[in-house]
Amino acid sequence: MKPDKWKELVSLVLSFLLALALFLILLLFLHWNLILCMVPAAAAYIAFSLILRPVARIGKVEVESLANGEFLNERLTEAGSDYARMQKAVQQIREQPLLDECRNLMETASGILKYLTDNPEKIPAARRYIDYYQETAANVLEHYVELKKTGLSTRETEKVLRNTRESIATLKSAFDLQFEKLMQNELMDMEADLNLLKQTLKSEGYQEPAKESSEKKGQETQQ
Repeated sequence: MKPDKWKELVSLVLSFLLALALFLILLLFLHWNLILCMVPAAAAYIAFSLILRPVARIGKVEVESLANGEFLNERLTEAGSDYARMQKAVQQIREQPLLDECRNLMETASGILKYLTDNPEKIPAARRYIDYYQETAANVLEHYVELKKTGLSTRETEKVLRNTRESIATLKSAFDLQFEKLMQNELMDMEADLNLLKQTLKSEGYQEPAKESSEKKGQETQQ
């Protein structure tokens, strides 16, 4: 059962128990009529259900407030699932330098997942990353771990293992490229802000240090 469905079920059960408690108090302790007890108990159940109903969020944003919120939440959940698969596989890898390369790959994957969580409107733009690149990475890492567990050392298995190691670097480059594409607008905004800052400072008489003097100063320091 999905976490969201489990939380919803728990909230409904808790709402029922609270409404039942109210019903029993009215009936057994206050000696209300059975029908009269049922009315406030039913109202209490509805009220508790609304109050205790879990609010689905993507980061700090409520899913219901987003256009196609449920779809975006499902896509992000899928991305999180593949990330968890990758993480589990990497935890079983011991070979160096492969382990360090896998950790670098996971660092980029973690950054992308956090970025999508903080910017849910960018999730549709990450479709190819979620559907292909990250899923492929999860499959490659899982297959590598499974093959290593067999203990086979034939020419064919060694070839597959070697190709897997080489593919990690390729996947890292693909992840970096996808991350850069997702952040394209932010990078352009940052560049525009920096250019504006330079123009503002120049208009106020600020002069940038000459590159040559900076380089000479660095050389003198080294000497």
